[in-house]
Amino acid sequence: MRYWIINREDGKLINENSIPLGIKFINHKNFENILVNEFQDYLLENLTIDILCCGMIGSKQGWKDSGYFSVPFTPEFYKKLVFVKTKNKKLNIYIVPGLKQSNPPDVMRGEETQSLGIIKKYNNFDGVICFTGTHSKWVQIVGNEIISFETFLTGELFQIISEHSILKQSISTKKIDINLAKEYALIAFSDPHKFSKNLFELRAKNLIDNLNSSEILSCLSGLIIGLEIAGSRKYWLGNEVILVGSSPMVDIYKLILNKQNIATSIQDSKDISLIGLKDIYKNLN
Repeated sequence: MRYWIINREDGKLINENSIPLGIKFINHKNFENILVNEFQDYLLENLTIDILCCGMIGSKQGWKDSGYFSVPFTPEFYKKLVFVKTKNKKLNIYIVPGLKQSNPPDVMRGEETQSLGIIKKYNNFDGVICFTGTHSKWVQIVGNEIISFETFLTGELFQIISEHSILKQSISTKKIDINLAKEYALIAFSDPHKFSKNLFELRAKNLIDNLNSSEILSCLSGLIIGLEIAGSRKYWLGNEVILVGSSPMVDIYKLILNKQNIATSIQDSKDISLIGLKDIYKNLN
């Protein structure tokens, strides 16, 4: 759960925070009590607080299902925000809908607001955004319109393999060697159909060549990212790409794409989320 407190009169940032309360950690949909507890100092005043939410809080597992807009879509989310009734009358809760795509089937929640942030920050951005993370997303934007997108289970696959496969016996650290990760990303990118063979090879190298824990984790990270980049070629080929994420993972994407002569830039997800949310709220009122 990441939030910003903004003065509605002048748009200035009052406070911000990030706490480990994603929806999978919240029992019995206890969302309102969490917000009341978090914002109690502001609720003491005789004011109504507008809270604009995006991301998984609008999913079926979240506070209230906010539904989806369909692509292609020009980001005008404020036209169909979902209002949530609360016991505390000082809270006005709005949830931003996600986006869906019928062919091929795909959905997103949260990245639609970040895409809007990119469009506003770059002033009519045409190109591709790669949102790195648990479920990496490649988004095509043309003329301020989100045309299409596709999702890769990159971060989750990394977690599953490192924690639940035979490789977990060889991993005891979270330290990543960026150069080694880059090397193995290129291996997977160049020969993606040998991905599972290369995975087991890491286990063998640990047993035979004493490849250490940090090296195996770095190689694994590189292989999974290289596989994603090989699979997303139709999005990045011939396009400028904005990479959204944090080091060291986003640096691996940049190194591989630059090697393919693709121009890239890196954006922090927090910054563009805030830009997107502020634009939606501005149009709401």
